Amino acid sequence: MKDKDKFCFRKVAVPVVVMVAFLILGTAMWLSSGYIQALFFFGYMGVSIGIGVGLYAALPKTRKPLGRKLTLSLVGRFLLVFMGVLQSENMQIEWGFFSLLAGLMGVALIHYLIAKIFGPFLLGRLWCGWACWTVMILDLLQYSRRSGRLPGRWGWLSYCAFCP
Repeated sequence: MKDKDKFCFRKVAVPVVVMVAFLILGTAMWLSSGYIQALFFFGYMGVSIGIGVGLYAALPKTRKPLGRKLTLSLVGRFLLVFMGVLQSENMQIEWGFFSLLAGLMGVALIHYLIAKIFGPFLLGRLWCGWACWTVMILDLLQYSRRSGRLPGRWGWLSYCAFCP
């Protein structure tokens, strides 16, 4: 049997750790708040991210983007459709600050703590590229890559954004 055909436990270690971490977080929130929904929400998120990361690790190089796109689809649709539309949860940053100032532990505050602070701190910049509904929508848009800056005399105009 070739070395390439052997199963490598290191490839599934990260997806399993991600799944277990989300399940532990969901269980802790369920036990502290009494709402079992947290266990289902975080369990779904952890399994979705774990499956995507596992596919990314296991698939050949040409098929690796399939894992990321699957994760974006599962997590993005969950956050956008289920949490945003069906549950009427406001996950905008303004609501996160309002919850923080009011002393509430709302969905927006939890979302920003996990998705914007602890996730990138632990996993780097790729975190939002794998589990963000905004990235899911932007990845579906057609765009063309430009070679760089547009030539011309209007280049200074971008610095006006920094003016008070």
